Amino acid sequence: MQTRVLIFTMTAVAAFTMALPGGIPSTSAADSSSVSTDAPSKKQLRADNRALSHAVRKSLTKVKGLDSSHINVLAHGGVITLAGTAPDEAQIESAGTAAENVGGVHRVDNRLTVYEPGN
Repeated sequence: MQTRVLIFTMTAVAAFTMALPGGIPSTSAADSSSVSTDAPSKKQLRADNRALSHAVRKSLTKVKGLDSSHINVLAHGGVITLAGTAPDEAQIESAGTAAENVGGVHRVDNRLTVYEPGN
């Protein structure tokens, strides 16, 4: 009975090992240096998006004559969305240009509208 259990266990381990991609990974120092890193974690992506959003917000505050107090900045993978209002069309264009010039920005989705008093 013990022999059957041993044979069954060894067969199961062998089948599992063959099912693994690349078999059983070795842990030598040479192999660990050639292992590629996985994609960034969700936590890292969120941190990158926050940093890019902050950089764009900082850029907007440095534009002379731009009232950025009603502009929301959202970053997602290099795409910046500007939402909110500005007093006139010229400021909307200035905000879009300032956002485009920030390093790491791939595209700007400018959804700003002209502020209308009374709304």
